[in-house]
Amino acid sequence: MRIASLVLFAALVAAVPAQAAINGVAAVVNGEMITEFDLQNEVAPEAMRRQIDPKKPAQREAYDALTSATLERMINNIILTQEAQRLKISVSDSEVDNEMQQIMSRNKITPEEFQRQLQLQRMSEKDFRERVRSGVLRNRLLANMVGRKVIVTKEEVADYYNIHKQNFVNNQRVRFALIVYPPTENAEKQSARLRGGKASFEEVARKGSIGPRAQEGGDVGMVSWNTLDPAWQERLSLMEPGEISDLFEVNNGLKAQLKLIDMESGEGQTLEEATPQIERILREPKLQERFREYTEQLRKRAVVEIRR
Repeated sequence: MRIASLVLFAALVAAVPAQAAINGVAAVVNGEMITEFDLQNEVAPEAMRRQIDPKKPAQREAYDALTSATLERMINNIILTQEAQRLKISVSDSEVDNEMQQIMSRNKITPEEFQRQLQLQRMSEKDFRERVRSGVLRNRLLANMVGRKVIVTKEEVADYYNIHKQNFVNNQRVRFALIVYPPTENAEKQSARLRGGKASFEEVARKGSIGPRAQEGGDVGMVSWNTLDPAWQERLSLMEPGEISDLFEVNNGLKAQLKLIDMESGEGQTLEEATPQIERILREPKLQERFREYTEQLRKRAVVEIRR
C-alpha cells in the first residue's frame, strides 16, 4: 500500500457529530434498508468539511445534493457487498484484525493512539471494524471480477518510464511531516497561518491533525521514495527541506499539507526495475473505470426503492 494510505485511518474516522435518532427509511436495496439515521451519519462529516449548514436556506440546495450523492454511494456499497456474499466472498474476523494491525503499523499508530482517535471522532471500534471489513470485501470483489480484465502493455510502461524516469530510484528515502485537517477545521485559515509564519507546522499538527504521529508534529520519519504515491512524489520533488506545501485533498476529500524535512538521494532504476511499480500505477485508473462499469451493471439488475 502506498504512503498516501497514511491518511486512510483519518479518512475512515472522519468526525460524525452526535445526532438525535432519525426515523424513516431512505432506501431499500434488494430488501436491505438504509435508514435516514444511517444516511445522515454518512452525510454529516462531508457537510462539515464543506461547511454546509442545512439550517441556512441559501445552503439547503447544496446539502440536498450532497445527501443524494451520499445515498447513491451507500446504495452501490450495499449492492457490491450483496454481490460479494452471493459469490461467497467473505472476510473473516482474523482478516479484519490483521488489516487493522497493518493500518496501525503502516501509519505508525500505537493501539493507544488508535483508541484515542476513535474517541475523538466519536466512533466505536465495532463501527471502524465494519468499515474495514466492507473495504476489504469490496477490494476482493474488485480483484476477482475486474482485475483479471485489466491489461497494461509494455509500450504503456515504457512511455510512462521515459516521462517520469526521475521518480524511479533505488535506495532514495525521504522524511516529511503531514497534517490532515479534520472536517470541522478551517484548513485554509490554518494553512495561511503556517505559510505566514504565525504558527509552526509541528504546533498545528500536535493541536489539530487527525493524521498519523500528530503528537510528534506529524513527522512520519524516513520512508522509501518508491512507496510514495506518484502525486506525492511530484509534490515533494518540487520542494526544498523546510518548505511547506499548499493544501491538497486526500482520502474522502480531507485537506492536508506536507513539510519536507530531508531527502536522501539514490540511484536511478532501469526500466526493468521500475516496471512492477509502473504497472501498478497504470493499472489503478483502468481498474477504477472497469469497477465503475461493473457497479453500473450490478445496479441495473438490482431492485432499488428510494423512499425519501
